[in-house]
Amino acid sequence: MEDMARRNTDASRVLNEEYQALLTNDKGALKASLEKIKKAEEDVVSLRRALIRELAQVGTLLVNKEDLLRLAFLVEDIVGHINGTAFKLSHLRRPLVKTKKYREPLTQLIDLLIEEVSKQNECVRALSLNPDQAIETASQIQRIESEIDNRHRDLMNEVLKSVNGYRDLIAIKDAIQAIEDTADAALRAADSTSIVALGV
Repeated sequence: MEDMARRNTDASRVLNEEYQALLTNDKGALKASLEKIKKAEEDVVSLRRALIRELAQVGTLLVNKEDLLRLAFLVEDIVGHINGTAFKLSHLRRPLVKTKKYREPLTQLIDLLIEEVSKQNECVRALSLNPDQAIETASQIQRIESEIDNRHRDLMNEVLKSVNGYRDLIAIKDAIQAIEDTADAALRAADSTSIVALGV
C-alpha cells in the first residue's frame, strides 16, 4: 500500500513538470511527462494486484481486510485521475495557459493537488507506524481539498467569463475539473485511511 501511495505522489509531481513543458512549448518533455504518469499508473495497478494476493493468503486472520481492500482501490483511483488530468492538460493551447489570469491560478491548483496527494502518501505511511497520526493527516487533507474547491470555483468563474472560443473553453474547463476530481479522489482515500486507522 505504501508503494502505491508513493507512486501516486511521484505521478502528481510530474503534473508540474508537464505544465512547465506546456508553458515552454517543450513537446519532448510534455510527451515524457505523459509517459511517466502512464508508467506510474501501471505500477500502481500491479502493486494493487499483488496486495490483493497477499490479503487473500492471510485469509481470515486479518479483521479489517475489507477496509484495506477498499483503501487499495481508492489509492489506485487517485493515479487514474492523475493520468486523466495529465491528458487534459496536454490538450491546452500554449497561448491560453501563458495568459497570466489562467497561468497563476492553474499553477496554484496543481501545487495544492501535489500537496494533497503527498499528504495522502504520509497518511498511508502512518498507518503502520502511528494510526493516530494517519487520522490527523487525513484532517489536513480535508483542509487542502477545501482550498482546492474554492480555487477551482474561482478559476471556473473566470474561465466562463473570459475564455473566447469553444475549443479553448472546453479544454481548460475539463482540465480544471480533472484537478478537482483528483482532489476528491485523494479525499475519499484519506477518509478510507481513517477508517483503517481506527481498526488498527
